[in-house]
Amino acid sequence: MYNLLVVDDELYAVKGITQGIDWSEMDISKVFEAFDAEEAKERFALSAIDIVICDIEMPSCNGLELLEWIKEHYPQTETIFVTGHADFNYARRAIHLDSFAYLLKPVDYEELKAAVSRVVQKLIIDRTYKKYSSLFESQKPLMEERFWQEFFANRIASETQFEQLITKYQMNISSQFSILPILISVELWQKELTVREEEILEYALRNAASELIVKGDQGCVIQDRRGHNIIILYEKQGESMDVEELTRRCESYLSACNQYFYCNLSCYVGTVSTFPNLLKTYVSLLEMERSNVTQSNKVLAQFNQWSQRIVTLGTDIIQVEDREQASVIQKIYDYIDEHLQDELSREQIAEYVHFNSAYLSRLFRKETNTSLTDYILEKRMHKAKLLLVSTNIKISDISSLVGYGDIPHFTKMFKRYVGLTPQEFRKSKS
Repeated sequence: MYNLLVVDDELYAVKGITQGIDWSEMDISKVFEAFDAEEAKERFALSAIDIVICDIEMPSCNGLELLEWIKEHYPQTETIFVTGHADFNYARRAIHLDSFAYLLKPVDYEELKAAVSRVVQKLIIDRTYKKYSSLFESQKPLMEERFWQEFFANRIASETQFEQLITKYQMNISSQFSILPILISVELWQKELTVREEEILEYALRNAASELIVKGDQGCVIQDRRGHNIIILYEKQGESMDVEELTRRCESYLSACNQYFYCNLSCYVGTVSTFPNLLKTYVSLLEMERSNVTQSNKVLAQFNQWSQRIVTLGTDIIQVEDREQASVIQKIYDYIDEHLQDELSREQIAEYVHFNSAYLSRLFRKETNTSLTDYILEKRMHKAKLLLVSTNIKISDISSLVGYGDIPHFTKMFKRYVGLTPQEFRKSKS
């Protein structure tokens, strides 16, 4: 439903329009009256006005001046002019100010109703478009992320498939676009986190990357289906990316994340690529991360010679990776079982299997649906419960056997996991 305002300095003209037509038939819910421009402006301050029917010639401020004010302050409002003068200059200026219609007095009510009906239809179309346009704009980041997730997950190799994917997600790019990918690798959380807390902080890291690295440039930050956090930057047509500026942004980003998000991380900066080399560049970044076991908190760029080797290997790396995953996970299981009494860290295990710690963490979660930290805790608590029930070993010794040199910490973790202290658990099972 819509609100209508009739503005005219003649009382009978106003009453004739407001009372002489059944406005409820035309989706008009409220009809307001004003007898000059100032009163009309006051009404705008009090009520949402969708349609104005206005006389042109009024004292102090005429209808054309009022329309200028409406267009400046309430641009969604539509205006229909009525006037007793068939003056072409009036009509021309009304058209210039984008009035919806221009009618001569005495007003033909049927003609006025037809004009208002057309306004209502325009408002319905405009608001429907605005609603779905707003919805589309709000969904664009999600659609963009899904586009890239599908691109990387399905290893899109043909230009036809790529263009089909662009159409599917209504992306404003083409296969000729130049794109620079950057891989964000979380290498160390500086405090103990649950899986949920890690997910929240990684979401914060992506938002921070959007603000500090993408900034006002065209691009996005996504998490692909393997859990990799990736910045996608689109190169502007006719312009090349400023690598030095990009490196400075990445360094500022690393510093901020280290300070505010309790983590050490690195940025692996790819090379500007067009389709289909983009997929190969992405694969090379994953291999860079996987192979990096010595450098942390760095901005690492691809070296051309090294990148060329990876491009030559192509997506075979991912296929080899898939075959290796099962054996790597088993190695991790065996290592944890053998070192349960020792201090265990993600970095220590990553060094054992010769993988980057961030890469290892994502791989383990993807394959087991749990974090490395939670798995180690589960194994320690399982062994502790077994020893508490089946042996008479002192609780302080059990604490050491499951990797806790600090008995109060062991007690705290056991109660958090089991719901009882070790003493209470042993007693309940005796």
